[in-house]
Amino acid sequence: MINEILEQLTYLKLKSAYTYLKELHIYDAISNTELKGIHKILEKEVIAKEENNKLYNVKVAGFPFLKTIDDYDFSFQPSVKEEKVKSIIESNFYEDGTNVILIGNPGVGKTHLAIAIAYSVAIKRNSVYFIKFNKLITTLKNAYNEGTIDKRVKNFFKYKLLIIDEVGFSEISPLEAKLFFQLIDLRYSKRSTIITSNMTFEKWPQILGNDEMITKAVLDRLLHHSYLFNISGPSYRIKDKIKLNRTEES
Repeated sequence: MINEILEQLTYLKLKSAYTYLKELHIYDAISNTELKGIHKILEKEVIAKEENNKLYNVKVAGFPFLKTIDDYDFSFQPSVKEEKVKSIIESNFYEDGTNVILIGNPGVGKTHLAIAIAYSVAIKRNSVYFIKFNKLITTLKNAYNEGTIDKRVKNFFKYKLLIIDEVGFSEISPLEAKLFFQLIDLRYSKRSTIITSNMTFEKWPQILGNDEMITKAVLDRLLHHSYLFNISGPSYRIKDKIKLNRTEES
């Protein structure tokens, strides 16, 4: 009992209480009943701290909204295998630098899946960050102009899981493509990245400055160790309208 309480005090960083309790125990100045009471109280505090830590990592991730995998309608998108997604969530893919690539038309739930997977990583007290592709490129370009690109890339590298959303909604310059490659190359095999895109890979050169070599280098690093999802279903956003239209037709 005493060792468990001391571990609790260490976790809660209560150094003075730790020292005082050890003295009481050494001199037999505290009873087992009192120890049980202290243990019960501290257990509540430990649970509360762990929950706060989970919430902290979710808050700093910058998610535009919160969705879990239980919120995703797999019946509406049969091209997405529920077992595969859940196996990723239950794994430690982020420890091995494995990426997750989600390709599909707008509205099929790519961002939802990305956030659901990332959320499961964040609540395990891992560093996670969500950013739109356009914002990422602007940030990298500004850092390049200010002469701080290496520092900025290293800042993005530190996240155990980085979600880059909506690759392909706008084209970038050859210079910006090289800055993007610099980030992907640094994270390659060391950190996990989730990518969502509405563009198939053969169209990626036109996204990345029409640079075939940079595009190949980026894709090689993203796809080498990755889970790939090609989502071919209809738009999730208009599913209710589709159902209503079918009802009216019948």
